[in-house]
Amino acid sequence: MQIYRARITKIGNSKGIRIPKELVSTLNCTEVMLEKTDNGILIKPAFEIPPLKEWGKLFSKVDKTDEDDFKDWEVTLNDGLDD
Repeated sequence: MQIYRARITKIGNSKGIRIPKELVSTLNCTEVMLEKTDNGILIKPAFEIPPLKEWGKLFSKVDKTDEDDFKDWEVTLNDGLDD
């Protein structure tokens, strides 16, 4: 495991760090997620959001079979409670 050290610098009204090229090339992404943990900040690759024009193709691949887990929700439609 390689450990790198980075200095926190001022970037406009924010603060930031520069990530060494060797680390960025292993991430294979252009955006990252920052997660605050008990031990510090975890930096991990962000999932890519496809362009809007590709969403229809992705939604067509969604499994449309009924799921038994959601049949219990139908009971709440006739519970007598108003919205």
